[in-house]
Amino acid sequence: DFHRNDDGVYMDSRGNNAFAYTDGADQERYVLDTLSAAGDLSIFSDELRKSIRDWVSEYHFSQERHNLLRHLKLKADMTILEVGCGCGAITRQLGESGARVTSVEGSLSRARAAASRCRDLANVRVYCANFQDISFAEQFDLVTFIGVLEYSPQYFESADPVRTCLEIACKALKPDGALIIAIENQLGLKYFAGCREDHAD
Repeated sequence: DFHRNDDGVYMDSRGNNAFAYTDGADQERYVLDTLSAAGDLSIFSDELRKSIRDWVSEYHFSQERHNLLRHLKLKADMTILEVGCGCGAITRQLGESGARVTSVEGSLSRARAAASRCRDLANVRVYCANFQDISFAEQFDLVTFIGVLEYSPQYFESADPVRTCLEIACKALKPDGALIIAIENQLGLKYFAGCREDHAD
């Protein structure tokens, strides 16, 4: 049983079992404040691009994030479940397709940012909950884990957290649905080309 709070986030009325993954309180406050004040929230927003000041804000405001999924043919009649939506960069992309998007984020501060990023998109709902603790009344055409699956051992209570996470996701899929997984990969081409590790200062 979820209710929508003043930030536009759907919260569990029985109590929030969310977790505290964070890019840093100050950084996430800057992301939320920037999004709250922005007029252009689109994935190609120059306003947000000009607000980039460090790695965290670049990750959330970069116009290049859409390249991850731009090859997908998303349609307005699709239903999408996004697990671990963070501050809403990919949520915004999914929402701009017109598809009905259900996004789940375990961190309340990040869920607030995602809801703010998509506040003008009636087809997007952001829920703050632990993915392991909720069930879905419908099945989805598409389920996404973007930068999420590798963290499941930290947040899933299971002998095999990755398997459990995938099993829950598969149950949420329609029989002909698709599961999209993107994992931070230390063997990625950009690292071979000399780029530093993204999460290193």
